[in-house]
Amino acid sequence: MIEIKDKHFIAEGVYQKCYIHPENENLCIKISKQELSTSRLLYEINYFKKISKKNWKKFDYPFFTKYYGEVVTNLGTGFVYDFITDDTTGEISKTMEYYLLHPDPKITNDMLRKSFEHLKSLMIKHRIIASDIRSKNICCKVLKDQSIQMIIVDGVGHRDFIPIVDWSSFFAKKKIERRLIKHDLHDLEAQRAFLKSLEE
Repeated sequence: MIEIKDKHFIAEGVYQKCYIHPENENLCIKISKQELSTSRLLYEINYFKKISKKNWKKFDYPFFTKYYGEVVTNLGTGFVYDFITDDTTGEISKTMEYYLLHPDPKITNDMLRKSFEHLKSLMIKHRIIASDIRSKNICCKVLKDQSIQMIIVDGVGHRDFIPIVDWSSFFAKKKIERRLIKHDLHDLEAQRAFLKSLEE
């Protein structure tokens, strides 16, 4: 059994809590806060199991965190994923939402736009769908050359009964773009204004 302590805590969302893996600092463990059968995490896990059949050598990885399976912890069943840290500092990578709300001269709007467009193109190319693609679910990993690489850390997958998006880049593109428009991620200023309104 893996012993998770308070010091391993990273963040908490509506559906789950996330901890640094006590035995591997390159991984994190998600613990569902509700019955797995009704959790969004279940859809994510099932989706990862499905795409694991793809040829990973052809992927422009990483642009989403990879799933490594289940573990037994003192807090219940845990689900293991990549843990995203900046190459420059080794610290936890901040989210796109953070940079939208806390402008950093080193992370310009132009950098965010270019990195996001690259992320979007990779999602379409590899037909990877995110059911909840919000700025808080995208980490901005700062690379050694000070550029950023956007990585989806939560909400990967979809619930389509007929998964035509898994086979067609055309329909995957349409679905991805609809999700981006829904959350204003096609417009950084609109997304920034929306996030600030939530803080008021």
